[in-house]
Amino acid sequence: MKRILVGIDGSEPATKAAQMATEIAMRFGAKLTLAYVVPRLVLPPDAYGLTTADVEADHRAYAEKLLAHAEGQLAESGVQADTLVLSGAPAECLAEAAQASDVDLVVAGSRGRGAVARMLLGSVTDRLVHISPKPVLVVR
Repeated sequence: MKRILVGIDGSEPATKAAQMATEIAMRFGAKLTLAYVVPRLVLPPDAYGLTTADVEADHRAYAEKLLAHAEGQLAESGVQADTLVLSGAPAECLAEAAQASDVDLVVAGSRGRGAVARMLLGSVTDRLVHISPKPVLVVR
């Protein structure tokens, strides 16, 4: 196993996913890529009194801070990790990143929603499981 791609969003399930991915990486000598996806804006930025560039810059800064924190927590494990900030639909961006030849596994957290909630609300992890070109480990 060469590399494990981990979706990070600051949630508790994502943190658990990163911990599990770290354990797997340690066992198999793999590297980690911690990825955060900046989602598309739902409301026009002028609704917030900001420009699109302002909102995107703020979100990227948040993503980089979150990833740096996660990377710092992994430092003591000895696992080599890098970070990746993507923009777009989260499941699609992670599936596209998983296409890299050195990615062997994708790890994502589950919000623990039931089937009805997934049907009504949608689920990034559920979508990722269906479209990822690589195996996806869902951590609860």
